[in-house]
Order: sequence, then C-alpha cells, then structure tokens
Amino acid sequence: MSYEAFVSSFAERLGDLLIEEAPLLHRVRDSLQRIQRELKSMQSFLKDAESKQTEDVRVKNWVAQIRDVCYEAEDVIDTFIFSQRAKKMDGFAGRVKRSMFLSEIRTRYKLGRQIQKIKRNISDIKMKRENYGITDISEGRQEASSSSRSLQERRRILVLLEETEVVGQREIINTVKKQLMSDESRRCVISIIGMGGSGKTTLAKKVYHEVKHDFDCYAFVYLSEQFVIKDVLMRILICVMGLFREEGEKLEEEELGNMLRDHLREKRYLLVIDDIWSTQAWERLKRILPADDMNKSRVMLTTRSKDVALHADPSSHPHEMRLLNDDEGWELFMKKIFPGPNSLTACPIELVETGRMILAKCGGLPLAILVLGGLLSRKDKTDRAWSKVFRDLSGSSDRLWRILAFSYWDLPYYLKPCFLYLGLFPEESEIGSRRLIRLWIAEGFIEQRDNQIMEDVAEDFLEELVDRSMIQVASRKSNGSVGKFCVHNLLRDFSLSEARQNNFFAIHNDNGICSSLTSVRRLAFYDRVAEYKISEYKTTAVRLRSIFCFPGSEVPMSKLLKMGVKLLRVLVTEGVEEESFKEVGACVHLRYLELARTIDGSLLSSIGNLSVLQSLKLSFRGTLPNEIWNLEQLRHLSCYGFRTDEHPKLKKLRNLQTLKLSAGSWIGDGLGKLSNLRKLGIRGNLSSHRMALSHSIDKLSNLQSLKLHDGHSIPPFESFSLHLGLYKMHLDGRIQRLPILPPNLTELTLQNSLLRPDAISTLEKLPCLEILRLLHKSYDGKRMICSQGGFPCLEFLTLSELPLECLNVKEGAMRSLKTVELFGMSKLETKTLPERVRSILKQI
Repeated sequence: MSYEAFVSSFAERLGDLLIEEAPLLHRVRDSLQRIQRELKSMQSFLKDAESKQTEDVRVKNWVAQIRDVCYEAEDVIDTFIFSQRAKKMDGFAGRVKRSMFLSEIRTRYKLGRQIQKIKRNISDIKMKRENYGITDISEGRQEASSSSRSLQERRRILVLLEETEVVGQREIINTVKKQLMSDESRRCVISIIGMGGSGKTTLAKKVYHEVKHDFDCYAFVYLSEQFVIKDVLMRILICVMGLFREEGEKLEEEELGNMLRDHLREKRYLLVIDDIWSTQAWERLKRILPADDMNKSRVMLTTRSKDVALHADPSSHPHEMRLLNDDEGWELFMKKIFPGPNSLTACPIELVETGRMILAKCGGLPLAILVLGGLLSRKDKTDRAWSKVFRDLSGSSDRLWRILAFSYWDLPYYLKPCFLYLGLFPEESEIGSRRLIRLWIAEGFIEQRDNQIMEDVAEDFLEELVDRSMIQVASRKSNGSVGKFCVHNLLRDFSLSEARQNNFFAIHNDNGICSSLTSVRRLAFYDRVAEYKISEYKTTAVRLRSIFCFPGSEVPMSKLLKMGVKLLRVLVTEGVEEESFKEVGACVHLRYLELARTIDGSLLSSIGNLSVLQSLKLSFRGTLPNEIWNLEQLRHLSCYGFRTDEHPKLKKLRNLQTLKLSAGSWIGDGLGKLSNLRKLGIRGNLSSHRMALSHSIDKLSNLQSLKLHDGHSIPPFESFSLHLGLYKMHLDGRIQRLPILPPNLTELTLQNSLLRPDAISTLEKLPCLEILRLLHKSYDGKRMICSQGGFPCLEFLTLSELPLECLNVKEGAMRSLKTVELFGMSKLETKTLPERVRSILKQI
C-alpha cells in the first residue's frame, strides 16, 4: 500500500488528537509534536523509497519499518486514551484513593517510556534513510485532483462513456441479440467466453439492456466463485418480482426456489448469469429454473471456460471475445483519455506515436486499455509525461498484472488506501457509495479540504477512481453521483495481494485465515466461524481497528469482543448473536457502528460511551437509549423501527447530515437547528407535528433527500422552492394539495397520496424530473393524461397497484423516456399506448 498515505493520515490524526485530547496528552505534548514533525518530513522521501523497494530489499525493509513505527505509535496512544476514558466511565474522576493515584502515575510513566522508544526508532529510521540514499522527489505534495471540468460535466461525460464502452464487438452483439430473439421455443443458453478483462460483462450488459423489454421479466446477477444459492435466488427474485430483501431473508432456500419457479412458469424470461466458473455451478443454478420451459426463455452466461458453455447448452455455439485490433484499441483508448464527442481527433499529433507505443503494451485487452487510458487522462498531455509512462511500463512478463500494478502505484497517495479497502468486500459485490464513504471517513482516509465537508471530498475520490477505470459504475443516483459500483475481479485480486503483504486487512473464509495476523488492522468474515476457531484471533484482537461480518457469516462476536478489541473504530455485523452487543460500549474508539440484525434497544445502554461515534445504523425493537442524544460527533443516524422516549434532545447533534427516526416531539424541539442535515427520513404519526414539521424543514437549507412516511396523511407544505439542493423526495401518505416542489427535483416517489387527476399537470411541469414512481394508492383516477411537452426529462416511470385504466401519452410528452414498469396494473389498457412507450414496457 502507499505508506505516504498511511504516514500522512497518521500525522494528521496525531495533530487532531493533540487538540481533541489535550487534557489527557498534555504531559507528552512536546514529544508527540516532534514525532508528528518527523513523520511529516519522511513523507517527502517515501515516494522515492516506494519506487526503489522492489529492487532493493533494504529499502523495502526501511519502508516497512515506517509502517511499524506508525502502527506502534497509534497503538500506544489509542491504548492510553482508552484507559483514560474507561476510568472516566467508571467514575474515576471523583475518586481519590491512593492506589488509584499511584496507578495513574504508573500509566503515565509507561506512556512516556513508550514514546521515548518510538522517538529512538524514528531516529534510527532517519539515519538509515541517509545511508540508503533515499532522496526527496516529492515535487510538491499531491493534492486531490481537480479537473478543469466541473464535477457535473465529468459525471455527464462519464455516463456517456459508460454507455459506449463496447468497441469492436458489434458483430458478436448482433449475433447474440439474434439468438436471444429467435423463435426457438425451448429455453436456450447463450454463452460469451473470454479471458479476464476481455469485456464479457460489458458486452453482456449492453445486450441485456437492449433486449430486456421484449421479455416478460428479466434479471442480471453476478456470480462469485463460491456463491451462496440462497443469495442468488433473492437477487433474481428482487429483479423479476420486486421481492424485498428483508422478506427474502426470512424464507428458506427451498421456499425461495419454489417462489421463483412458480413466478417464471408460463413466462418468457431473460436471465443473465455473469462470471460462472464451473459446470457444477451451472447444475446448481439449473435446478432453480422451471423444467421443460417452452416459452422462448433465454439464459445468457459469461464465463472464462468453454467447457462450462458447452455443458450448459451443447447445441448453442459459444461466442468468444476477441482481442481488439490496433484501430479498435486506439478508439477505446482515446474515448477514455479524451472523453467527449471529439475524442478520436482530440489527441495532439505529437503524442500519437508515444500513445500508440503505450497502447501496444495492452495487447488489445479492453480492461488494460481502460485502466491505462484512465491513468493517462490524469497526466499532463505532453510527450515527456507520456514517454515516462511508456518507460515505466517496460519489463515483467505478466503484461496485464504489470499494467494493473502500475496504475495502482500511479494513484495519488490519498487514493491508494481508498482503493485497497475495496478488497475487503466479497467478490462481485455491488458496493453502495454512501456506505463506503462513511467507512472511509471513519477509517481516517479522508481529510477535510478547503470548504468541502469530508463526505464531498470522499465523493470526489470515488469519481476519480471511476475516471481511472479502477472501479466500474453499476448504477448512478438521480443527481448523477455514483450509487453502486463493482470492482473487476482482477483488480480485486491485486488489492488482496497488496493488502496481504502489508497487513492492511485479512479475510477469514472456509479455508481459514488468508494472511498473517501479526499486526493486521482489519478483519472480514464471509462464512460461518466455529467458536473454537475464533481463538486464533486472540493475538491480533488488541490491534484490530475494523471488523466486518458480511451476509452469510456467523461469528461468535461476543467471544471476539471479549478478547480485547478495545481499539476498534469500525464494526459492521450481520448474523451475530444479540448478547454480543452488551460489549459494544467498551469500544470507545468506535466511529462507525452498523448492526444489521434487529435487536432489543436495552442491550445498547452503554452506547453513550462511544463519544467519537460518527455513523450509527441500527435495526431495533424497543426504545432507543437516551444516551444516543449525547453523541456530539454523530454525522449519520439511521434508526428506523424503534420508539424514542418522550423528549429526545437533538440540540447536541449539530454535525448530523443524515437522520432517520420515528416521529416525536423532537421535530419541534431541535430538528430546525440541524443546519447541516442533508438526508431526512421520518416515519410515524406526522399529523401530530404538522406545523412544527413544516417550520423545521423550511430551515433545512442544505437538504438533498426527504422521505416522509405516515401512511395516512402528509402535513401540508406551502413550498419547497427555496430548497435548491433537494433532488429526491419520497412521500407516503395522503396529500390534500401538492406543494410547490423543489426546482431541481430529479426523483419523486409517491404512495398512498390519493392524488387527483389535475395533480399530473403540476408534476409534468417539473423541469428536471427523471424518475417518477406512483405506487399503491398514490393516484385516485381511472385516466391519466400527459400533455404535449410534459415530463421533458423523465427517463424512468413506475406505476404500481393503481386503478388506472387509460394512460394517454400525447405526442411530444415524456420524450426522454427509457423504461416503464407496471406492477399489478391489470386494468390498464396498454394497447393504446404509443409504440415508443410499449417498446420499453416491463409488466409484472
């Protein structure tokens, strides 16, 4: 990993601690400031050292020594702060016993000795640096990249690029489409085969989106090498019949299988299975589909194995991805480096020869072309800069691995740990950007910059990884920002390799521990862990900063927490026993806490000890502990499904940006003071707080997303015209009269609203609306008329369980429409719809 990033992050954190924990650290303040200065001075030498460490084992060891001394200093300081906070929790401040006083002296003496040892180690590292000839080649510290284009313009261009990334494969696309749309009655399996990075998934996605509306239902699912069939079933059911994941979790695998077969029977369906590894995997998947299907259904597979393709359907010839020729490779290369309508002519003539030489290193492999193109898009457009890239790429026989490694090492120092962190997530995961950004902040990877809050800085980092093709966007939000994304398997493999070498994280799976646990900082579980196996982590528990228990894992968390994970900053748990949560309050360094399992709120009475907590996501039954209202560092609080006490106090939570709570008196006593709030969700009896809610929301000028769920009635609002940043609204409850909606609203979901027909004339005038969902009882009419020119930007329309019988779309209305989804709309006459609407219709 980038030790420049690690040292920078630790030095910054050390500076913050000297301010935040001044009373605790005042006796060692001078020594810590000196350590901070020394570490900052080392940053400028690390760039040279990291470039030499592959050739000089002494330099490699020197770099590792810097990591170890930072780890040691971090452990020493965090352990001391933990001991002081623990004493405060026990009421230590009011005690004057002599034994306690002597214990405090011993603790501070020990801290002083440990810090002196760290200073000696740093002096030794400094001396070795001079002996090894490591020089300062920083050329000024890298700051977060800023493109000359605005973020919105970059997003627009990236979306266009994401839609046109398939180059040189039109013949395969047309052939696959022809097979999918053929008249053959039996269920056919069409396979796309090719090596990793050849563009199989990109091509399959393009074909899928072009033909899916010709099928009754459809689904696209990724498959990991060690997939769980229940999870695959749920993902398919979510696509084909709108199953909620929470409902699926309650059902057994057999019940889900029966549900899927019953739903697909007699339907013409399209199922895409991406990245299937073995014939055994296909046999398992085949069993979940209806047998003897004669409805012209189709299954499309992507795989690296021709044997898998022929086994799945011996009568269907697999389509093999070919490498791109020089001209096709150049086209894709230019689109990545110079995105925009004139990309093929944008390259300066003096760079063409060098550019072609660099392209030749990719061997026609699309992933390599995109990654290298992303790298060059961030370089100066000069022959000197491009020639250096060409020289640095020389050597090594493994061409693709070399390109991936070079692209990683070319990342700015602040992006390297952010990228490596993605390897923690299970293979083929679709990672949510909102969750990841909060995790990055909790880990200390993000520093505040200029006038930007950390969440916006992190979003810029994410977009830069997209620019560089280090991640692949799976979906975007209606405001254009990244919603979910994936990491290509080969890039994830590289991330795992780097992480293992540097103890950045470890993963436990069926094969046991995947890396050395000597000083590993992060631990992820994917599978069940037997109680006796958890003892293997005893030596590393005291150093752990993060624990992840992903879906499918069963971990004896209570035992793990009791091993002394006192320095934990991140805890993400699913499928663990309730009793373990009693131990959470002892983890006083926690910044991110996500408990996915529904638990009793009384088990979290000690949560008030988590004074530096930034993000809290809980599922509850019972009452939320009052101690939560004292957590002044909270930035994100998501706690639907619980009761608050009579008068929760929000006045201390001034840093909140996300708030999801049940309705209560707090609406009139604190909500309007949360000036940094961006995302607000409230469930419950809103009518009892109608005036307070309206007045409070009027004051939230930074609001971007609003969800109100009453089920009966939404309190009247006059206008949202001053909420310029509010782009997403979800209103569940009767609306007597539509308010003036936000001018930049791009996504609107209505439910139980009972809108009268004349409300459509208001909605269709919204200039930026791209997504409209009219769900159960949202519209009280049998006819709906969309006027000429209405809904000018609408791309996605969902109608669900409405009494609608006629939808009249006038000429020129909904001219940007891409998808129409109908759920339970049996009375609606679709034959009268314009052809352009019927052609993109999905009816369930």
